Amino acid sequence: MSMRLLMVNSATATMWGGGEMWFTEAARWFSGRGHTVQIAGRPASRFLAAIRESGLDAVDFDFGGDYDPIATLRALALQMRFRPDVVLVNFNKDAWLFGRGAKLMRRRTVARHGLTLFKDKRVHRVVYGWHMDRVIVNAPSIKANYDRLGFDTGKITVILNGVRPIQARPGKLREMLGVPEGTLLVGAAGRLDPQKRFDRFVRVADELVRRGIDARFALLGDGSQRAKLESQVAATSLGDRFIFGGFCPDFAALAGDLDLFLLSSANEGTPNALLEAMASGVASVAFGVGAVPEMLLDDCAEGLITDGDEAGMTTTAQQLLTDSRARARLAEAQSRRANEDLTLENSMLQYEEILEAESR
Repeated sequence: MSMRLLMVNSATATMWGGGEMWFTEAARWFSGRGHTVQIAGRPASRFLAAIRESGLDAVDFDFGGDYDPIATLRALALQMRFRPDVVLVNFNKDAWLFGRGAKLMRRRTVARHGLTLFKDKRVHRVVYGWHMDRVIVNAPSIKANYDRLGFDTGKITVILNGVRPIQARPGKLREMLGVPEGTLLVGAAGRLDPQKRFDRFVRVADELVRRGIDARFALLGDGSQRAKLESQVAATSLGDRFIFGGFCPDFAALAGDLDLFLLSSANEGTPNALLEAMASGVASVAFGVGAVPEMLLDDCAEGLITDGDEAGMTTTAQQLLTDSRARARLAEAQSRRANEDLTLENSMLQYEEILEAESR
């Protein structure tokens, strides 16, 4: 059945991470399935620009403060004009502002969380209990966190992210970074913020060089931690072996140039960068946070490292970088896992089933 779906994401102007990528891909997918989709976001945000580049119905919305009554009325007016069957929101702010209007119009509000957004606060319990009819999270650990906080998890469903088919651009990343073919290239990607713990990536890179690994290390992304990370690199012996590649909106198309991908995060849902590296045929090593243990099952598990075990990540990376056959075997297994099981199509069909049920 065809739905009228209102998608809301209050990402700030420069914010571009897994949540914004997911909302953009999801909006394209729902539209391609014949649903009528409208997306509300902040004016001049990267997120809304990506929506508009996709040719989708994008609406500038002034979100105001977290519990702004005027913004709540604007949200109701938007819903009265569009008349959605169901509202899909991202942040708690979105649920608060749009959930009230949805209730007045007797529509259901579904929240999608890629990280643990609720805290042990009364207002969060109000948002959860009254404004959200269903919550979809992309990692079992998020649901477990909410259970530990005492939230009723009966309305929470776990759906892992999926990866779309990769349109690879071989050689482009190496060209951009000035790293010739034949030189080992180890990469990490994401927002340069504390959650991603790229300080761990720097330390692992430094130790690999100390152990005699002749490689280049590329960090793709920008954010608040860049200056701090640059200072950290300057204090090591990495020198020009470490490259800050900057914001990379098309990492999936470029990832195939890497010989090894490392995920050093302290907190994740389903990390998109890891999915894209796996799907691109790149051997990947990751700390077991969020949905990573579910992603790296069975013959992919050589790349699964206990959270925070930098020595374990370093040793595994060293073994893979010095054994091309082992690296190729792991890359093949992880590529198969991503491209057969963890696809965007498989993931979105689950979302569609839930949203259609909520829209009836």
